[in-house]
Amino acid sequence: MQPEQMFERLLNLGDEWKVTRVKLEGEGIGKEVVIEVEETPALWKRLRCPDGGEVFCYDHTEELSWGHLNVFEYRCEIRCRLPRAKSRKTDADFRVPVPWEGLSKHFTFGFEAAALMLMREMPVRKVGEVLGETDTRLWRMLREQVVGVDFDNAAMVHLPGQESLLVFNLIRRPFKRTQ
Repeated sequence: MQPEQMFERLLNLGDEWKVTRVKLEGEGIGKEVVIEVEETPALWKRLRCPDGGEVFCYDHTEELSWGHLNVFEYRCEIRCRLPRAKSRKTDADFRVPVPWEGLSKHFTFGFEAAALMLMREMPVRKVGEVLGETDTRLWRMLREQVVGVDFDNAAMVHLPGQESLLVFNLIRRPFKRTQ
């Protein structure tokens, strides 16, 4: 089995997307596995506009990338020029969604799942060290994942000899007593 076929299976791309190239980029400890993906004609047979009509590809975005789970000890990134579709019926256009994209748009669903499991058990800064990602990007990802949390009213709590904890208000509106 070729590496491209293996990654197509591991990413569960189906027949609508294909891995066109897998390469190792960089030098020394900065090496990373790059997985290049593109759409197939099967995507256009199944894809429908939100209004229910047929669509066609009229353009592609610049190359976008998503951080994925490491492959062995190397960082891994998926790269793709996403197709833009246009409705034949209404002429409305939209970016075609991809099956690997997480909620934060910078990471894959698999990466987000692993990061969230780690964030449950350890501080975000430590998770960033483990995953080789900045804590800023991880906080942004967490903000997309957590619904109903008021990060604007968050406070850091410092406990002697412990990591700092983030405490935030889960209630956006003041509590009103009913009689």
